[in-house]
Order: sequence, then structure tokens, then C-alpha cells
Amino acid sequence: MKTTISGGQMRNWMHRIHLYGGLLCFPYLIIFGFSSLNFNHSFAFTRPETVETSWEAAVRIPELDDDIKQAEALRDSLGLMGWPLPWETGRDSLGVLHFGLSRPGKHYAVTYYPKRGFVRVHEQRFGFWRVFNNLHAMEKIPGSRFSAVWPWFTEFCTVWVVFAGISGIALWGQGKREKLSGMAVLAVVSGLSLIFMLFVWLRG
Repeated sequence: MKTTISGGQMRNWMHRIHLYGGLLCFPYLIIFGFSSLNFNHSFAFTRPETVETSWEAAVRIPELDDDIKQAEALRDSLGLMGWPLPWETGRDSLGVLHFGLSRPGKHYAVTYYPKRGFVRVHEQRFGFWRVFNNLHAMEKIPGSRFSAVWPWFTEFCTVWVVFAGISGIALWGQGKREKLSGMAVLAVVSGLSLIFMLFVWLRG
């Protein structure tokens, strides 16, 4: 027996995805929107208040020729998260390795003494709003399993926004009231948006 989906059922499914997808993506859209405003305007209350601490730990790992790989091995052995910064990575004349390690909301300045078998870490914390801004386009953080979910969530919300726009127009188009005026508003707004994007692209 062949099952068919009626227009009313399709509309109901579209409406549910539109609604519940919006509820799921709402926090991400708030983060994306507010962080975009903050990038452009740099609100005073979001400026980080840096808290600094230092600590040491005993550690011995195999010596590697590549300083970045050595920094990654140290990061993993210390249970830290973040990206080694190539411009802060290098060895001094005594063979001591210095490198910076960055993650959302934190920066580590690490000094590794291979002959003595310990590291000295200077840790800077930048507070909630720095982490909030970093979520805008955060990739997987090395050393963190949970952060791998964030890029997938970003992709999902991006696809949903496209779907929400298309489904919103489709759901609205099935209504009977004020269809002509709505089409006029949609055409004008879309035209102005396109003209603005072309102007920025062509004139800078």
C-alpha cells in the first residue's frame, strides 16, 4: 500500500522543523549576533579583566626535533587544551623550550626545561566575555573532546537559518491575508539588501 504525504502534512512538518529548530538554535544565534556587535563596537563591559597565576609541574617526555610537536606533547602530558602559537615557540641557547598555548578565555606561557624535567607555566585568564566572543566561530580545541561538537552545531544552525528563511517564505505564502503587500515588502527589502552587498563588493 503506497503512502502519500498531503500538502497539509508537509506544511505541519515544515512548521515543526521551523519552530523547534529555532528553539534549538536560539542560544547560538544570540551568541553569534551579540559577538558580531561586540567585534564592531567593543563594548566596555566586555573588555577582559586578566587574572594571572603561575605554577610548575614535573614532566618528562621524549625529545622531538619539531618544537611545535614537542609543545603539543607537553600540552597533552599536562592535560591542557589549546593551540601552540608558532610565533611564541622556540628554544634558547640552553635548549629550554618556550611556547605560547592559546584557548578560548586563556593563554599559557610555558617554559620547559628538558634536562631538569619540569615546566613552568604562566596562565592568563580573560573572563567570560572573551570565551563568549570566541564561540562566534570556534573550531575544535586540541585536547578537548567536547569542543568537537561545536563546529557541527555551527553547521547545523547555519543550515537551519537557510531553511528557516525558505520555509518562512513558504509558510507565509500559503496564507491568504496581505499576500500582495507582503510580496512587495519582500521584493523591496531583498532588492535593497542585494544593492547594498553589491555596493560593498564593488566600492569597498
